[in-house]
Order: sequence, then structure tokens, then C-alpha cells
Amino acid sequence: MPTYRAVPDDRIDEFRGILQYAFRPDEAPEHYDSVEELPGPARLGVRRGIFDGDDLLCTAVHHWFTATVRDADHPLAGLSGVATPPENRHRGLVADLLRESLVEYRDEGYYLSALWPFAYAFYRRYGWARAGTTATVECDPEVLSFAADADGGRFRELGPDDFERLNPVLDAAGEGVSLWIRRTEEWWRNRVFEGWEQDPYVYGVEREGELRGYVVYEVENDDGRTMRVRECNALDHEASLDLLRFLSYHDSQVERVRIRSRPDTLLFDLVDDPRALDYELTPGGMVRIVDVEAALAALDYPEVEGRLVLSVADPVADWNDDTFALDVRAGEATCTRVDEPADANVSITTLSQLFVGHFSVERATLVGDLTVESESTEALLDELFPPREVCLSEGF
Repeated sequence: MPTYRAVPDDRIDEFRGILQYAFRPDEAPEHYDSVEELPGPARLGVRRGIFDGDDLLCTAVHHWFTATVRDADHPLAGLSGVATPPENRHRGLVADLLRESLVEYRDEGYYLSALWPFAYAFYRRYGWARAGTTATVECDPEVLSFAADADGGRFRELGPDDFERLNPVLDAAGEGVSLWIRRTEEWWRNRVFEGWEQDPYVYGVEREGELRGYVVYEVENDDGRTMRVRECNALDHEASLDLLRFLSYHDSQVERVRIRSRPDTLLFDLVDDPRALDYELTPGGMVRIVDVEAALAALDYPEVEGRLVLSVADPVADWNDDTFALDVRAGEATCTRVDEPADANVSITTLSQLFVGHFSVERATLVGDLTVESESTEALLDELFPPREVCLSEGF
């Protein structure tokens, strides 16, 4: 009988081999005798698997995060590294792995989960739903030369020991955004300052000795040299212009600058020729409520009062497949199971999108599966779950 359990450290070479075959089958196998030999990003998280006796059949990695939802911090379980060797596929093992992962998340007090999917439709079957949109802006470095006259800060290269100075800038960049992850020292050192194959560059801009912004980037050799900017965060507009000035200074080194951005980027209003920017929108990560009762009780609500009964459909996590009364008084909430007629009906996917702010109530009824029984229920849902900007800020 297959069982779900932790993968011990002495199985790390086998574990990484399964992941490499799943995600990078075109590359030569890499072998590791210990966890300490892994690249920094691979050392993060806890390893889980489905076993048949001593045979490792499929894998997952869990990350224990803290993330923002509607201006408050909440526990968030990140799921990655889901992989099955070809000889074990089409046996329902991943379905078992995902169900058992949800059980572990709930037992550990993590009532939200997020992931980056290989296929959105696949994970939607198990209750995760798209949350947010990511933008990428690409241009020649000369296009950013409008910022060359920014009266500015001083640039300097940053290292892992600067993480405490970087965190306030990162947190300010995520103000008002749902699913913005709070970074730990371990994450800064192993995931930001250390790469899979080569370490990125990290530079900051200072004014009067205070760090006001930073960029994280790599230079790739493809058809031409491209500066790929993973992060470009600043405390204010002046510091943001300083960072764009810094990127423009690479016009003699790279042919293109590619910046991971937010959909509401100001660049179109700043550059001399907006058509010189290539702009791409891509779907963001996926989010799932792990425990409806705990999640709805923990959320910070507007200063409204009301009670509604929600019927939630969750075919994977049976503890969510029930009817709940949400009672909100002065921003504080209780959520309990009830045996009452529902004021609204919703699947776990659409509810998860409402919870973080990806959907407005209107959108949840148009393209989701939310149904409401009365105008008063719809009005109360509108007050409780206004839409917010959503950005799953970390890759994992």
C-alpha cells in the first residue's frame, strides 16, 4: 500500500534525479552525495514522497511561507517539485500526493497553498486556481536613457549579509498586494543571492547612506546578450528612476533588457516612445484554500457587519465540502459548519480567488461558478471581498 512520508537526506540523489528527469530531461544527470552539495535553491523546503515499501514513486517539495492577503500576514504552504518517473505515471499517485499534502498543510496550520503549475488545467482539478497576472517589459537599454538625468543615488553591489536592509524595500514594494511573500534570511541567501547554475547580480541604490531600491538580474547569452531583471523594487519614484538609470548604463554590454514587472507599470508613460517597449502579460501562480473554516475566520474584513451561509464544493479535501456560516462583526469573523440553506454556492477554486482578491464578486459569477440567492447576499459579498491586486511574488 503506497504511503506518504518525508524523503530522508540519504535519498537526495534519487530525489533530485526524479526532478531532473521531469523538468530538465535534456541535460546530463547531476549526482549529489549530500544535501549540502545541492545548489542553494534546491536546499530550501522539505521533501516529501509517495513510497511503496522503500521504493520512491513520486515527489514533492513543501515551503512554509508567510504571505500577505488583504494587508495582513497569513501562513502559506508553497508546493513545488511534483514529479513522477515515467514508469510510475497514470496510477493516480500524484492525486494521492496532493491529497496527502493538503492533509499535512492543514495539520500544520497552513490554510492557504500556492504553486506555479506546469499546466493550469491539471492543478485546477485538484482545487488550485489562477491568482494574478505577471507582466514582462523588454526593450533596448537605450530606451531607458530618459532616466539618465535622475539626480541620484549612489549604486553599490550588495551581498547576502545585506538582507536586513533589503527586506524593507521588498515589503514596501508589496504594500496592498495579496500573495506577496515575506522573505526569510535563508530565502535571501539561498534563493536570491545564489542561483541554480550561476549567481545573479544584486545592486542597490543609496541616498544619504539609506538603501532606497535594488535590482536582481542575470546576463544571458542567447541570440544577443539580454539582461534579465528578476526584481526591480524601490521605496519611491526617485529611487525607481535611479534603478532604470542603472539598467540603461549597460547599453555597451547588452542588447536587450527584460524586466519582470507588474501589469500597471509606469514605463509606458515615462519612455519617449512607448512602442519601443515589448509588453507581455502571463498568468500568475495558483492559490488554494486548504481549510475553509480556518481561512475565512482568519481574514481581515472591512468594518461591516453581516452573516451569510456558503455552500462550498471541494471534491478533493472533504473537510471543505460542506456548508459554512460566516459571521462578520466590526471586521472580526467566525466561521462554523451549519446545516442551513445556503445564501451562496461556490467551488473551492472560485472561493480561493475571491479570498485573495483575484476575483470581484461580479467576475466570480460571470467566469467563476459563484451563485447567490439574493441581491442582499451579493451586496454583502461585495463588501467582504473587494478585488485586490494579486501577485505571487516568489518563484519556487
